[in-house]
Amino acid sequence: MKYWTVALLLSSPSLALANAEVWIDVGSQEEYATEHLHDAVHIPYTYIARGVSARYPDKQTAIKLYDRDGFRAQQASEALQTLGYQQVMDKGGLAALKESGLTTQQTDLHADATPTVAVHSLNDTAGLYADLPAIDSY
Repeated sequence: MKYWTVALLLSSPSLALANAEVWIDVGSQEEYATEHLHDAVHIPYTYIARGVSARYPDKQTAIKLYDRDGFRAQQASEALQTLGYQQVMDKGGLAALKESGLTTQQTDLHADATPTVAVHSLNDTAGLYADLPAIDSY
């Protein structure tokens, strides 16, 4: 019986990863393209409620928020706590996170130096129920 339970948990990504820790950059697209934490998801703070609810419906998900200066991360943290997310952490600004030893990366830019744009659930032209993007950027 215990092997069946383990197999069920491993076969269901939403159950197995329900309490996974995620980093979310709540800054602008340009800031995210310039530099962001390695493996961070980009959801601008103006879309934080819809973006997090769509991508992480489990309110027990450990969510760590940051942006360039930390101010928008604080606003996003308050919004998610109001929605009932239990493990939301405002981690402040990117510079302090880099000083603590976390690594960063840059997003590829088009030749005209504008960030790439993906069709996703928050894109007004795609509609509210479009599939989530293959890349981690809103």
